[in-house]
Amino acid sequence: MNPGLRPYRCRVCHHRFWAPRASSGRRFAFSAGALSLVVIAIAVFLAFDEPRVGGNAAHEPVAAPAAIDPYTLRAAEEGDAEAQVRLAKLLLFGGAQAGAQAAEAVRWLQSAAEKGNSAAMVMLGKLYRSGFGVLQDYGQAVKWIRTAAERGDPEGMLELGRLYRDGVGAPRDPVLAYVWFNRAAAARQIDAVRHRADVARGLTADQLKEAQAQSAALEARQRDAKLAKDGRK
Repeated sequence: MNPGLRPYRCRVCHHRFWAPRASSGRRFAFSAGALSLVVIAIAVFLAFDEPRVGGNAAHEPVAAPAAIDPYTLRAAEEGDAEAQVRLAKLLLFGGAQAGAQAAEAVRWLQSAAEKGNSAAMVMLGKLYRSGFGVLQDYGQAVKWIRTAAERGDPEGMLELGRLYRDGVGAPRDPVLAYVWFNRAAAARQIDAVRHRADVARGLTADQLKEAQAQSAALEARQRDAKLAKDGRK
């Protein structure tokens, strides 16, 4: 009787009216447009989302499978510690064969760590802790991680705190775990903030006071050592 119209009753005056029906074509156009936006959003997300690897290496970026950069390889062979670390990361996390050359990666990390590269020390310590690419050796893990931490490396401080928290390679000590998490957090290592809070909940008031005092003493000692070193230059 009223094609293209639908009944409509006003909620204020209660009179009945006829209103045009919504176009099915418009509804379809809207749905198609919305679907297009969803597809585009998914494509952008997949393009920019970095894949991750498991375990303690979860924060390491995975490089696209590719041949090793010859310039990096040459620099590593000539003793450049930064190049040696980059090469080790590629060997460990660089594509479908990630980890297949772990023993070679460990060799490059060992060389860089012995030159004083703190990033290499932390990576090497984590590999010894997990036993990936090398025989598991908590003594070596503590040695390299502690060295990096004492040099002021935030990742080294975080990992040393974890060793004390878990009792790996050293007696479990929540006070020392707090000390190193506290120092790592002060050095802007974001994960250390949560770990520090978790450990603090298990400390007594006296233990917490002692842990904070030790943190301050270590910070002052490192600052004085740096000033003395800079003065000798």
